[in-house]
Amino acid sequence: MVVRRKFLYKVLTLFIVIVIVYTAITSSIIFYKSSQMLDAQNNHNHQLFIDQSSNYADFKFQTAMEFVYKISTLQSLIDYRYSEKTNYLTIASLYKDLIEQLRGFSQLGFTLGITKLSDNLVVTGTGTFSTANYLKELGVQPEALDRFQQQQSETLASGTYVVPESLMLSSGKIVLIHQTVNSQFAPLYFFIVMDSVSVLPKTVDSPDGNLYLFTDEAIASYIHNNQLKMSEQTASALLSTTGNIYHEKIGSSVNYMHHSKVIPNLHYMYASSLTSFGTIFAAVWKTALFPSLLLLVMGFLLAYLATRSSYKPIKQLLQFLNEHNEARQGSASSGDEPLGQATTRRSNSVHELAYIQSSIEQIYSLNHALQHKLDHSVVHLQEDFFRRVIYGIASEDYIQENIAAIKLERFYTELQLALFEMEGLTTLHNTMPMPNLTASFRSIIEEHIGAENFFVLALDQNKYGIIFQSIDKSRLAAIAKDIIDQLEDKLPLDITAFLSDSYPLAELTSALQEVLRLNGFQYAATEKVLDSSHVQPVEDAACYYPIDAENHIINYVNTNELGKAYELLRHIIDENEKRALSTPSGLSNLKHSLLTTCKRCLNANNKTLQSFVKEYPQAVDAFMEASGHKFSETAFSLYEQIFNFCNKDKFSLESSTASQIFIYIHQHFDKDLSLTDIANHFNLSESYISKLLKNSLDINFKQYVNTLKVKRAKELLSQKTYKVHEVAAIVGCNNTNTFIRIFKQYIGVSPGEYLKNLG
Repeated sequence: MVVRRKFLYKVLTLFIVIVIVYTAITSSIIFYKSSQMLDAQNNHNHQLFIDQSSNYADFKFQTAMEFVYKISTLQSLIDYRYSEKTNYLTIASLYKDLIEQLRGFSQLGFTLGITKLSDNLVVTGTGTFSTANYLKELGVQPEALDRFQQQQSETLASGTYVVPESLMLSSGKIVLIHQTVNSQFAPLYFFIVMDSVSVLPKTVDSPDGNLYLFTDEAIASYIHNNQLKMSEQTASALLSTTGNIYHEKIGSSVNYMHHSKVIPNLHYMYASSLTSFGTIFAAVWKTALFPSLLLLVMGFLLAYLATRSSYKPIKQLLQFLNEHNEARQGSASSGDEPLGQATTRRSNSVHELAYIQSSIEQIYSLNHALQHKLDHSVVHLQEDFFRRVIYGIASEDYIQENIAAIKLERFYTELQLALFEMEGLTTLHNTMPMPNLTASFRSIIEEHIGAENFFVLALDQNKYGIIFQSIDKSRLAAIAKDIIDQLEDKLPLDITAFLSDSYPLAELTSALQEVLRLNGFQYAATEKVLDSSHVQPVEDAACYYPIDAENHIINYVNTNELGKAYELLRHIIDENEKRALSTPSGLSNLKHSLLTTCKRCLNANNKTLQSFVKEYPQAVDAFMEASGHKFSETAFSLYEQIFNFCNKDKFSLESSTASQIFIYIHQHFDKDLSLTDIANHFNLSESYISKLLKNSLDINFKQYVNTLKVKRAKELLSQKTYKVHEVAAIVGCNNTNTFIRIFKQYIGVSPGEYLKNLG
C-alpha cells in the first residue's frame, strides 16, 4: 500500500509539473500576443493619423500649385512676363486679375505674390510691394531667396522651395517659393503663403506625439510632448531612406514619415513615445489572468484523473506478477496442488501476457496507419501549396511558414514551369478508361532527372503544369519532347508543351502568365514545344509635359483605366508633334520625361525598372531608339507593357473555377464572346461569373476581352497581309465600325492610321 501511494504521488507530481510548465508557456503566449495586438493597434492609429495629416496637407499644397498653374495662363501675367521694362498698366491689369482669381480661393487659406525680381516689384492681392518690403511683411529673411536661387543653380532640383523655420522671422506661416523658367526671359517667382493652422490644425486626434514638416531643415512643427524633439540625427536617418517609413524606432521614440506627393523634397513625420512595459502590462494582465487560472485549475483536475488512469494497467500488471510469483512459490513449496488449479493459474498467466502483447501490436498498427495517412495527406498539402503560389494567392510569409512543413525546401530556388495542353481527352474518356496522366508524367520525367526535382500539378481538365527546379532550357525542351512522343504514341492525344523562363518560387504566377501567353501561339507555330524564343514578334528645347499629366498617368495605372491613359498620352504626343518632335533634342526630352513617368508608375506599385526590363527586355531600348514617325507607336506599346506589368499581381486567381474561366477567355476571345457564353459553358450564373472575374482580374469583363482583341489585332496588322475588315473578323468583331471604335479607344489611332504609321 505504501509503495502504491509513493508511486501515485510521483506520477501526480510529474503531471502537476507538466501542467504548471504548460500553463506558464500558454500564459506567456497569451500575454505576448495581447501585447502584440496592443502595439499593432497603436501602430495602426499612428499610421492612420500620419496618413490623414499628410494627405490633407498635400491637398492644400496641390490646390495652391493648381492655382499657380491656372494663374500662369492669364493673359495679364503673360504680358507682365514678356514686358522688358516696368509697365504699370500691365501690373495694374495683373493686380485686377489676381484679385478676381483669389476671390474663389480665399477660403482655402493662402495668398499669392508674383514677381520677376528684375523690376523689384511684387504683385499681390492686397497691393504692390517692393521685394524687400514684401519679404519683411511675410517675416522671411532675404537669405531665403538667395538660398533658393543657389539650390536651383547647383542641383537643378524641383522648382518649388519651402522656406525653413530658421529663415522665418516669425512662426505661424508656411511660405513656398515657386519658380517658372523660360529660356528667353527672366524667371518668374510665385510666393505662396499659408497659415500653419490651415495646413495642419493644432487640434488633432493624437495629442501624445509631435508632427513635423521638414525638408533638409524643419519647416513647421506641432508639438504636444516637449520631451519628443526631432534631432538632427533623427532627421538625417529618416531622410537617408526611401519610400514610406512605418514603425521606425530611433532612440526612445517611434517615427512615421511620409514623403509629400506634391513637393518632392517635403516630408511629414509623426513622432510618438515608445510604449513602456508597465503600460503594456497594465493593459493586458487582465486578459491573460483569467485564462491562466482556468488552465491551471483544469490542468490540476486532468493531472489527477490522468494519474489514476495511467496507474490501472500498471496495477493489473503488478497484480499479475504477484499472482504468478505466488503460484510459483506455492508449487515449489507444495507438490500436492491439484492439477486443475495449476492449469488455471498457467492459463491466466498466458492470457495476461497475450493481452499485453496484443496491445503493443495494436499500437504499432495504429502508428503505421497514421504514418500512411500523413504521407498521403502531404501530397495534397503540396498540391494546395503550389496552387496558391502559381495563382498568386500565397504571400511571402505563407511560403516561409509552410515550405519546410510540407517538405518542399528543395523548390526554394529558381523554377521553370512547363504547361502541357492535351486535346482529345474527352474523346479518350468516352472510348476507354482514363489513364493516370500524373503517374505517366512522373515515370517519364524520372528517367531523365530523378524523382525529387519536379512536381506535377493538374490545372484543369486538359492542362497539366510541371514545376521543375531550374535546368538547362535545351534539356527541358528535350524532356518535354520525350513526354509528348511517349504519350502520343500510347494514347490518341494531341499534346503541346509551353516552357517558361526561370522565376523565384514567390514569382511563379509570372511563369503561369508567360506560358498562357505562349499558349496563344500554338496554332501559328510548327513546333510541339514552344518557349519565348519561338514567338518573338516578327536638351535645348522644352517639351510639352505638364506636371499634373504625370500624376494622372500614375493614377490611371493604379485604377486600371487604360483607356483614359491612352487619351492623355495621345494628347501629350499631339501637342509635342506641334512643338518639339521635329528636333532631336525635343524628341529626346520627351522620351526621357515619359521614361521617368514609367519609372514612377513602377515605384508607385512597389516595382523597379530592372524587374520590368527582365520581363520586357526589348521594350525600353525600342522606345529610346524610335525615330520621330515611329515614336507614337512605341510610346503606346511601352505604356501598355508598363500597365500590364504593374497590374499583373492583381490577376490572382482565387479558385480553380476562376483559373478555368481565365484560360477559357484567353482561348476564345477572338470570337464574339459574352458572359452568357461563359455561363453556359461552365453551368454558372452570369452575375456570379461577373463578380468572380471582377474580384480576380480587377477589370471589367468586356474591357479585358477588348484589350485582348486589340492586342491580337496589332499583331495581325503588323504583318501587313490583312485588311482592316479581315482583322476585325479574325478577332471576333462582326461589325467593322465597332472594331475601329474599340481599336481607336485603346490605341489612340484608327486601324488605317496604324497601318500607315507602320510604313
